[in-house]
Amino acid sequence: MKFLQKINFSTLLFLLFASPAWAQVVTIVTEEYPPYNYQDPGSKKILGMSTEVVQEAFKRAKVDYTIGIYPWARAYQMAQETPNVLIYSIGRNATREHLFKWVDIIAPYDVYLFRLASRPEIAVADIADLKKFKIGAVRDDVRAQYLDKKGVGMDLVSKDGLNAKKLASETIDLFPIDELAMVALYKREGLDPSSVVKVFKLNELSAGLYVAFSQQTDDRLVHKIKTALEQMKSDGTYDKICAKYLK
Repeated sequence: MKFLQKINFSTLLFLLFASPAWAQVVTIVTEEYPPYNYQDPGSKKILGMSTEVVQEAFKRAKVDYTIGIYPWARAYQMAQETPNVLIYSIGRNATREHLFKWVDIIAPYDVYLFRLASRPEIAVADIADLKKFKIGAVRDDVRAQYLDKKGVGMDLVSKDGLNAKKLASETIDLFPIDELAMVALYKREGLDPSSVVKVFKLNELSAGLYVAFSQQTDDRLVHKIKTALEQMKSDGTYDKICAKYLK
C-alpha cells in the first residue's frame, strides 16, 4: 500500500511540473498589419515583430495558446466578449481603457497621415484641415476612433490594404498609418512606398502598440504575461526582437 502511495505521489508531482503553468488555453487574436503581425502566404504561420514578442512572453509564462488572424473589427469584438482572449497589436485610448485588461507596450508606433507624392496640393497644418479631405480608416481601429472624436468624417474599410489602393486611385485623399507599417504594407500590396509622403503626424496616437486581455480573463493570467514581458524588457530580449524589424 505504501509502495502504491509513493507511486501515486510521484506521478502527481510529475504531472504538476510537466503541465503548463496555466491549465486553460488562451485564444490570441490579431489582424493583418505587417510588420507587426501578418500571415505568411506559404506556411500560413503568423509572423511579425509583435507576434514574436507575444509568443516569447507566453513561452516564458508556460501558457498554452491558439492564435488566429481576423479582420480587425472581428478580433476587437472577440476580445470584448470572450473570456481568456488576448488581442494585439492594439492602440490604447480613453474609449478603450475600460474595455480590456491592459498588459504592456509590445511595439513602437508612430502614426502619420499619408498622401500621394503626386498631390502636393493636399496640405494639413492641423486636425481641422482634415475636414476638407476624404480620409480613409479601418473600422474600429484606434486611428478611426481618434479621428471620429475630432469630428473628422471617414471612409471606413476592413483593412489598410484597401486604404492603400483607394489612395492610389485617388478615391481618398489621405489615410493614417504607422510609418513602419506603411512600408511593409505597400511592399506586400505590390505598391511603391515612395509613391506616398507623410503630411501630418498624429502625436496623440504615437504612443506604442499594446497587448490586452478581455475583461473576463483571470487577473492571475494577466499578471503572468505582464511579468514575462517585464522580464523580456529587462534582459534585452524585447529590444533584440524589435531591432530585427527596425533596420
